Amino acid sequence: MILARLALRNLLRQRRRTALTLMVVVAGFLALSLAGGFMAQTFQGLSDAAIRGGLGHLQVLPAGNLDGDEAQSLEHALPDGEALAAKLRQDPAVAEVLPRIQFMGLLSSGPRSVAFLGTAVDPVREPRFMACLDALKDGAKAPGGAGSRWLSADPAAREAILGTGLARSLGASVGSSLTLMSTTRDGALNAVDVEVVGLQDLGLKELNDRVLTVSLATASQLLDAGPARSRLSIVLRHPGDTARELARLQGRLPDTSVKPWFELASFYRQVKLLYVAIFGFMGLVLFLVVLLATANTLLMSVMERIREFGVLRAMGLQPGQLLSLLQWEGAFLGLLGSALGLAATLLLRAGLNALHLQMPAPPGTSHGYELDIHFVPLVYVAVAAGLQVTLQISALFPGLKAARLRIVEALRHV
Repeated sequence: MILARLALRNLLRQRRRTALTLMVVVAGFLALSLAGGFMAQTFQGLSDAAIRGGLGHLQVLPAGNLDGDEAQSLEHALPDGEALAAKLRQDPAVAEVLPRIQFMGLLSSGPRSVAFLGTAVDPVREPRFMACLDALKDGAKAPGGAGSRWLSADPAAREAILGTGLARSLGASVGSSLTLMSTTRDGALNAVDVEVVGLQDLGLKELNDRVLTVSLATASQLLDAGPARSRLSIVLRHPGDTARELARLQGRLPDTSVKPWFELASFYRQVKLLYVAIFGFMGLVLFLVVLLATANTLLMSVMERIREFGVLRAMGLQPGQLLSLLQWEGAFLGLLGSALGLAATLLLRAGLNALHLQMPAPPGTSHGYELDIHFVPLVYVAVAAGLQVTLQISALFPGLKAARLRIVEALRHV
């Protein structure tokens, strides 16, 4: 404890140098912590968008499901998807099961036809757990027509919701009558007339240019699907149990393939890898900045205190204890810098969130989002630990230099 008191007194004696070093440590803590909170917001937003965008927490697919064009047809499907969905709804860990049919075809307005990617959903169950209503967008409507609305629960209704880009390419609006054309399970061409009841903005231009949503009843008539379903989206009561429920449900359904949402959300994985790489590079740069700044401070402290070290050695202080003295100084700088950095981070985070800043739309998306830097204690602990390790490393070279001083030469030093 004597060494700790000596280290603290030296830092308080060299106030200007200590303050400059603390500014570097605080800046490093602030930058890494705010970046971590921003990353947490991004990951949370992407995961919520993927889960509530239709994936659910788990998806049940046909065994050996293909990822090409065949995956967009009923050629490879769950043959009795409705019965399987009813069975899974009895599971106590399952909040809801949402059957889906994915298909492709042509959408025609008469003079013009455009290829589409269609999804058929249950119009009653879907809005309870997915963000389909949030994606509805008011747009141009036919004279005397109403604004965008969700699909009707009436099985006889033939309705469709179009992506904004798809509607624009056909010159369609709410209230327009269009023709859906696709192939049945047997390969025969079929068509049904539908009424556009809404426009949707899914945030990605490529999706908005091709996607449409219809009810399961409409898709069954168009595709002659019967009880077959492309996949089942499972919403769990406790999302944190996704990994455990994945293994359990896969054991219950040996003839199917059960996939977690993050394995199917390729955009989420790509963005996460990109952000982790950026965060790692920024952390390496800040590590070097803090390392060089603190090493320089401690080295200058050693050069100015050679006679002091000589006196301490003459009084019986061992070389290893001199090294420990410099390590204590680095430890105090790390602790105080992390504490000040945490306070600055919380204040700046609260201020930025209170401003409700709007971030620009990311590449490939159609709208921005509000900045909301998350409070992530684990990030703060990790940053503090990383800075502490950095300061201990930076104190190592000055400490070794002090430990090698000869007593007589140190006492003669001017």
